Amino acid sequence: MGLIDNFRGTWLPTLAKVVIITVLAVTVYNLASFGQSSRDAVNRSFASSASVNFYGLSDQLADPEQFEQYRSSPENIRKLARFYDDVGADDRLKVLSIFDQSLPIADFTGDESFEYGYGTEIGTQGPHDEEGLGTDVVNVKSVQLNQTAFDFYNLKTESGTAPNWDEVDYAADSIPVLLGADYRDVYEVGDTLKGNYYSQIAEFSVVGFLEADSSVFYQNTINFFIDDYVVIPYPPTIADFPESESYFYGILAFAMINANVAASTDMSSDAVLSALQVAAAQSGFHEFALIGVPAYITQFGLVRSLITDNLGLLVAIEIVLALGAAVVVAALTHRNHRRRGQRVRTQWALGWSPGHLERTAIATVAVEYVMVGALVTLVIRLLPNHDPGSWRLLTLGLVVIFVGDAVWQRWLLKTTISEASRNTA
Repeated sequence: MGLIDNFRGTWLPTLAKVVIITVLAVTVYNLASFGQSSRDAVNRSFASSASVNFYGLSDQLADPEQFEQYRSSPENIRKLARFYDDVGADDRLKVLSIFDQSLPIADFTGDESFEYGYGTEIGTQGPHDEEGLGTDVVNVKSVQLNQTAFDFYNLKTESGTAPNWDEVDYAADSIPVLLGADYRDVYEVGDTLKGNYYSQIAEFSVVGFLEADSSVFYQNTINFFIDDYVVIPYPPTIADFPESESYFYGILAFAMINANVAASTDMSSDAVLSALQVAAAQSGFHEFALIGVPAYITQFGLVRSLITDNLGLLVAIEIVLALGAAVVVAALTHRNHRRRGQRVRTQWALGWSPGHLERTAIATVAVEYVMVGALVTLVIRLLPNHDPGSWRLLTLGLVVIFVGDAVWQRWLLKTTISEASRNTA
């Protein structure tokens, strides 16, 4: 009864205290996890690529009718595929081919956060019928990339293995895929997924999971995180595709050629264009465009500056918030103690032992922080940044605060008991 009595008349200040501590804990966690994941991503993904110039490579077939006419010819598709191979064969250039798309997966077991339109204006479609798969499918996020992009952005597996790039073959029984770190509780290495890949029914075999916070430079986004993506490796070449599958390989070839080309800063743009013209002459594909991507270097500098230069300001703001929250929480705790003081004096007069009163007070604090822990866990699960190190640090911090709060409230209780004892005497 003593524990329940302690919350009578004080439940509203107690709830306010719990909410304030929860909000503070979540802001601390968000700052720590975002700062850590961003630093890791910049250091890991871009440490080897800061001294290159980026160029956007694409086709010039802007007119839909012209595009369809070109793609309908198997020989044209072979020219395009050979052009991709010839550009990649130039040791001075790195063709970073990346393309994201919606990938329909049959009997998908993940939640809606993996869907292609989640968190965007597109929105999610949920399970729906898909011709050829014979069951409900979910359109999940996926990226296709080549080995050059995988190595350039220092992508690594946390479990399982990377694909054997030389043996990636879309004509085989299954295509090896990697899953982002968020998939670790959804699928396992060795699982198979059935999906619709450019209108071709394909079976995907999970060979590994990427490290957390893996990212690439994509569509002028310097940290395009792929934690919740299915990663499909491109084959080393598609120049020898069977003519009966021209439709599929026609779509695939144009996806592969729309890429970024990384060249050393010592190599002029004229030299890059000249290398592409040589590849065009060899392959017969001349319908390409090359544009500079200055946003890469600009955004690289901005992100590093944001993380390194402004982190101190963010920490200072968090400290000010923490101090303000501490004052408010202390005031609420002291108010609750004053409300409970008369009850403590009455219980003391009725013969309750000091130990019993102390245990009741500590149990009251424990209930408050159990509520805090439950709310913090619930909110953090909804956040986009998940960092085990920050979570462990936050847990330790909450334990320290709980111990400090319990010690202080025990001291306040002993002071009240001492006053009651003197008054009784």
